Amino acid sequence: MPSRSSHRVIDQGLRDEVYISLVRSLYADPRTLVVGSSGSVLAAFVTAAMTGHVAFYGCALAMLVLTLVRAVDAVQFKAASRTLRRPSQAARWELRYTALSSVYVFVLGLWSFLAFALQASPPVQLLAFSMTLANMIGVAGRNYGSRMLVMTQLSCAGVPLLAGLTLAGNSHYAVVACVLAPFLVSFKTIADKLRATLTTAVVSAKHERLLAARLETALDNMAHGLCMFDQSGMLSLVNRRLPGIVGLPGGLAEPGRGIGRLLIRAQRAGVIGRAQLRSLVLAARLALRDHAEARLTTSLVNGRILELTFRTSDVTGTVVVVEDITEQRQQEDMIRQLAHYDPLTGLPNRSLLRSHLQSLIGEADKSFAILFIDLDHFKKVNDTLGHPCGDALLVEVSRRLTATLPAASLIARLGGDEFVAIMPDMVEREALEKITARVSASLLQPYEIEGNAIVSSASIGIAISPDDGRDPDIVIRNADLALYAAKSSGRGCAQFYDSSMIEVARARRIVEIDLREALASDQFELFYQPIVAMQTGRITSCEALLRWRHPERGIVSPGEFIGIAEEVGLIAQIGRVVLDKACREATHWPDSVSVAVNISAIHFRGDAVVEDVAAALERTGLAPSRLVVELTESALMQDDALALSTLTRLRDLGVRIALDDFGTGYSSLSYLQSFPLHKIKIDRSFVSGGRETRKDQTLLVGIARLCKELGLTVVAEGVETVGQLDTLARMGAIDEVQGYLLARPQPTSQLRDLIAAFAQRSLTASVERLPVRRQAR
Repeated sequence: MPSRSSHRVIDQGLRDEVYISLVRSLYADPRTLVVGSSGSVLAAFVTAAMTGHVAFYGCALAMLVLTLVRAVDAVQFKAASRTLRRPSQAARWELRYTALSSVYVFVLGLWSFLAFALQASPPVQLLAFSMTLANMIGVAGRNYGSRMLVMTQLSCAGVPLLAGLTLAGNSHYAVVACVLAPFLVSFKTIADKLRATLTTAVVSAKHERLLAARLETALDNMAHGLCMFDQSGMLSLVNRRLPGIVGLPGGLAEPGRGIGRLLIRAQRAGVIGRAQLRSLVLAARLALRDHAEARLTTSLVNGRILELTFRTSDVTGTVVVVEDITEQRQQEDMIRQLAHYDPLTGLPNRSLLRSHLQSLIGEADKSFAILFIDLDHFKKVNDTLGHPCGDALLVEVSRRLTATLPAASLIARLGGDEFVAIMPDMVEREALEKITARVSASLLQPYEIEGNAIVSSASIGIAISPDDGRDPDIVIRNADLALYAAKSSGRGCAQFYDSSMIEVARARRIVEIDLREALASDQFELFYQPIVAMQTGRITSCEALLRWRHPERGIVSPGEFIGIAEEVGLIAQIGRVVLDKACREATHWPDSVSVAVNISAIHFRGDAVVEDVAAALERTGLAPSRLVVELTESALMQDDALALSTLTRLRDLGVRIALDDFGTGYSSLSYLQSFPLHKIKIDRSFVSGGRETRKDQTLLVGIARLCKELGLTVVAEGVETVGQLDTLARMGAIDEVQGYLLARPQPTSQLRDLIAAFAQRSLTASVERLPVRRQAR
């Protein structure tokens, strides 16, 4: 809405324009000025000739001169009117016109005064009176544009005329003077009304031009195209936007062209097709005939999409508003694509999958199979090669699934590396086994991704509806349970859903809930198994072993809950509890005895493992050198760079690092060179796994000596018999031993006494006192 200041600017501009228009009206027709003045001058000269009086000649001559001067002034104004824009300019011309005309009519009034005051003959008086009165009437009809000019002229001519009639000494003339005075006043009223009429006309014209300009600006700058047809169907108005939106050739959309002819010409010009032409003609006819609003969406030959709205009334005819909705439709398609399709692979997403399942289940007697497909170790691809390679792998997997599965299948990606395939009318297990075998074989083929050869197997869970559920969520859940069973069976295989899987899932859920309660109520406790030095027989370290004292089930071994804790994301919390308890207990041991804590691979690969170790040491006050962090190969093999960074930070804390179960992995030897390790724990399979051949003994000795050469402490695990201990002693390369022969895992209450007992005798003496040793003898 315009402000008050803008209104004042508009009003001032309007007043200025009206004023200039009124001044222009004074000079509007100079010919009438010259003709009228010439008649008055001629009459004046006639009266001068009839009276022979010098005053009459003077008046006639003055009128002649003034007429010529006014004529010259009118010519000058005509030349200057082209640049007349400011009120100050108009005021100067008004003043000039007023001065000249006032002097002229004064002379005219003086002429009439002389005719009556000198008591000239009646013809002279009549001629002077009629010419003066005629000029005064002309004042109202010609000079009404200037209030100042009207008042001046009436006064300059009327006063002398009335004075002459009064001084003539004739009662009849006096009566005429009395009657003439109000008549002259009425001339002013007439002039005012004429001026008001002119002002109104100028103001109205100004407003009309302003409204027309605003309308034209609005139409030309509106986002939509617009055209109007009169009641006969002829084009009457087109805004500037319309040809650009529609793509009409120049000159085609001209006022005066019929709507039918316009559309036909547009079709011939290649703007619209024949089908669009028919629909547009029909819509236009309905709008013109029924005077109702009609809306039509059509497409142009160039692919643009337009929405046309027809509105018809008896007054304005038909208005057609054209909107380009191409981008809007593209955005709607994009939103629909994002809502129902995976942006990476282009496959349907979970939302569309569920809708498809709902429609299948809604059909009577409709059966289908659902395959839940999960890539094995996909995270390793992302961690080692980067997410772009992982994304490229997922795209390639989607292509292989599309090529391998039946054409009627709907394949969806649920997120990450999880894919789901819905196969209608597929319930035979034998056929499904063949299909899953083809899928597994296809996905197992090497992928070439950005110069990297990637091999990835897949685990598959299978559910069949209606046997395995008639609700989309239930069917997906059951297929997911079958997938979990396949992954638990070693990955790279397929499993059909079985009702017993629900019980397994329930049990896992119960364990998860109990684990959370165990963390909240401190149900975890540690047992410790000593590690004994071969040379001195003393305990050098104790490995912390986690136990869960369940309020109902009693002691629960780690094998029953560690895997679930890793899956549900509780393993890091449990790891922090173990670190804290182990470090706190070790503060009660001799300074020569360290504590070894196993760190889960998932906890190790997290962001906070170093902070967790540092926090445990700070809270308990344990010296960093008395903490040994034990890791398995699985914790190191995912990302060498990340593992090296984490191990280096742990070493910088002063913590010692041990590689547990050494010798079981395919790349173990490379770790000895790559990572900052302090201790190697040789896997129990080399000691107690029944390896008694010379080759196995040679391998064990070789590993031990290699580690010794690298400056690492070598620990042999799984020592259960005296014979095994004697064999290790003869090798000479084993620094420390651990196993049931020496001590089983001990609760805290017994461990401290055991440490003290081992400190007072040699390893042989300690073994001699063990029940196992006596039985062996």
